[in-house]
Parts: sequence; C-alpha cells; structure tokens
Amino acid sequence: MEVLEFIKGTELWPNLEEWENAVLFLETSENKPEPEYIKRWLRNYVAQGIIDRINGIIIGKPKDETYYEEYKEMYIKVIREESDRKDLPILYNMNFGHTSPICIIPLGIEAEIDCDNRIFTILESGVVE
Repeated sequence: MEVLEFIKGTELWPNLEEWENAVLFLETSENKPEPEYIKRWLRNYVAQGIIDRINGIIIGKPKDETYYEEYKEMYIKVIREESDRKDLPILYNMNFGHTSPICIIPLGIEAEIDCDNRIFTILESGVVE
C-alpha cells in the first residue's frame, strides 16, 4: 500500500476506468505502517470512486502478522461500514507480498474470488508464449 501512496497523482496512477471490474491486491510492507494509515488510504480509495468500481479485494498477510487484527478492523470499518460495500468479496491474510510463504500473482488476467470456500483462482495463463 505504501508504494501505491507514492504513485498517487502521477502518470503511473491508473485512471478511474482502469479500476472497473478489477480485483485490487493490497498488502503492507516490512515497514508495518500504523493501522490509522490503512484507514486513511482506504478512505482515499473510497473518495476516488475506486472501491465502487472494483469486483474484489485480496489482502496479503501482514509481515510477521503485526497489526493482523487492527488492519482487518480497518478494512471492515472502511469498506463494509463506511463505503457500504457489503457485497464486495474480500479475502484476507493471503500469502503474497511481504510474507512467507509467498505466492506471485500475475496482473491483468482473469481471476475469481470464492469467499464461501476461501479460494482465489487465476483463470488464465499469467505468461505469454
């Protein structure tokens, strides 16, 4: 999430249409930001209209599980309560990013979130031959 904060307002930041039907991957770095930062960053995504356009969120396990419950509380508070996206699929505590074990998730491909069974499925190849 810290890197996303660095690129906001730059030419690297996706335009609003690029968020349409996307799955947003979020995770914190080894710097372990305070939970209050998570709340502010998420509120910014709500204010920009990003949360209204996406189809799901995959959240990486916090490094060393620091702030595990506190981060989870911020996601629920902002996304479920403040932005009223009770319909948005969210998988929390996934092994990608700054954690171990680690999984690499390709960008720009079709994927599916099954919250009932806690499964994230990549539906197409992540590489081009």
